[in-house]
Amino acid sequence: MKHFKAIAAMSLNRVIGAGGKIPWHLPEDFKWFKQQTIGNVILMGRKTFEGLGKALPNRKNIILTRHPRRLVKMHPEIFGQYHEWRGGQRVGSFLKKLRQSEFYFTKSDKGKQTDILLARYSIGKFDPETFSTDVFICGGAEIYAQMLPQCSDLYLTVVKREYEGDAFFPPFENKFELVEKLRDTPEFKILHYRHKSLAK
Repeated sequence: MKHFKAIAAMSLNRVIGAGGKIPWHLPEDFKWFKQQTIGNVILMGRKTFEGLGKALPNRKNIILTRHPRRLVKMHPEIFGQYHEWRGGQRVGSFLKKLRQSEFYFTKSDKGKQTDILLARYSIGKFDPETFSTDVFICGGAEIYAQMLPQCSDLYLTVVKREYEGDAFFPPFENKFELVEKLRDTPEFKILHYRHKSLAK
């Protein structure tokens, strides 16, 4: 049985964002995030997507939003680069299981495909078994709070200082246990947690 996975970065005081942006710049952590998620599905909320300012390349980007049509109109600089699909064999089988989807965009660049699926905000309808690859939950705070109970694994970067911010990582310690420390640097550490119901 497949489960969602969560991937996140927080400061010592649990900040994950400030004004829609990540308040630190750690290229090595970004590189690790890319390695983990490339070729997979990433699921995020509208605010996280707008904070990134683009879809992450060579991944299937699922954006949860209550107003998908409005999001497309607000960001022609993003969606204008993509080809919009409204069915057909190429995406039909994928969309059949995601009835709440509103728009599907795709772009190929040097043989690498990047997809954006805008889905009406309905987390409960998502089933990781729908996808052939891993599905990583990557923000923001509201999405983490709702999806963590459904995640088998949490890959958490802890930035070794405090920051001011307005978005915070929700409590998870009572449901997850640490299984390994993947990396430890002077600036951050990467920890792998597993849901207690699945940990051996």
